[in-house]
Amino acid sequence: MKRVRAALGIVLLASLVGSGCASTPTKPDTQGVVFQKPTGAVQKAAVDALVVTGFDVKKSEPLYIEGFRPRKFGAMVGSGGETVGVWLESLDSSKTRVRVDTAKSFVGIVGQKNWDAEILAEMEKTLRKSQ
Repeated sequence: MKRVRAALGIVLLASLVGSGCASTPTKPDTQGVVFQKPTGAVQKAAVDALVVTGFDVKKSEPLYIEGFRPRKFGAMVGSGGETVGVWLESLDSSKTRVRVDTAKSFVGIVGQKNWDAEILAEMEKTLRKSQ
């Protein structure tokens, strides 16, 4: 009986942790940031920004990029587990609006952080270099 309870506990814990990993970013209702660059260049900068900040790129579409930051476990609380979505909107041939959202999982929310500002700063750095 004790083995059955222990096995059930392990299955329950694994399913809880697994569901905690699945977080989905939602498109923000903000004005976002406008870059004076065409959408293709901004899309490439978004992918680069995710990689530089430690995200694995999971989706790379012309107007949407998504990355997941692998979990790292420390002494008390693990970090990572965040999913970032980057939405692009072409305003004209040389202007692109960018909106970023960091989704945190329920289980790891204590050790997770909001990556929006870092992603945008890294994109700006990349786009400035390409001038």
